[in-house]
Amino acid sequence: MKAGINGVINLSVLDGWWGEGYLGDNGWAVQPAAASLDAEERDREEARTLYEIMQSDVVPLYYDRRLSGYSPEWIQMAKRSMATLLPRFTAARMLNEYVENFYGPAARQGVRYGADGGNDAKAVAGWKARVRGAWEGVRLRRLDRPRPSASCGETLPIEVAVRMNGLRAEDVAVELVLSRALQGSEACLHYPFTPAGVRDTEDEQHFVLDLKPALCGRLDYRIRAYPSHPLLTHPFELGLMRWA
Repeated sequence: MKAGINGVINLSVLDGWWGEGYLGDNGWAVQPAAASLDAEERDREEARTLYEIMQSDVVPLYYDRRLSGYSPEWIQMAKRSMATLLPRFTAARMLNEYVENFYGPAARQGVRYGADGGNDAKAVAGWKARVRGAWEGVRLRRLDRPRPSASCGETLPIEVAVRMNGLRAEDVAVELVLSRALQGSEACLHYPFTPAGVRDTEDEQHFVLDLKPALCGRLDYRIRAYPSHPLLTHPFELGLMRWA
């Protein structure tokens, strides 16, 4: 990051900060090899990509020197690197994001929990104790038969049953997580299920979802359940989850 801010053009895998900083015209990116390959094959494929970029892009651009003795396009990309990276990777941005995403919400939640003699805090503490005591017995199972394929835009009804072990429907959120690998990153969409009554056996709550995916192509999905309460600071703060 410091090098890029000072005019060095970055060539790297799309991992860590460069996955966020790369914009297509401020450096070069080595696309990660398929996750299905073993480590040796991945290294080989990514090394081949690296050398191809060096041969076809980096070296010709650097040595395309005019009468001035330097490459104008190289200087242009270096300036683009500085202009795009400097505003995004600074202590000011870091601090602002901490305030917006963590310190601010924590302060507001502290005020909320402290109001009215701490009634909300007491309610959440009691709810957490009840959920933790019951969660070991919570189970999730699919009721409908999964289909291997569907047409783009088609709606798929999905049904699951959750063994609640004494919990109520409002104590649990059930959702489908849909993903597709996109250029080495994972694009995820979340679809919540709706409670649809209690089944007759085993204290099971019925949940339904009419899924109409916003993505097409080869997709992966999983279904999960986790504790849910409107007064939680973060939806996953209990660290409890069940997957179908």
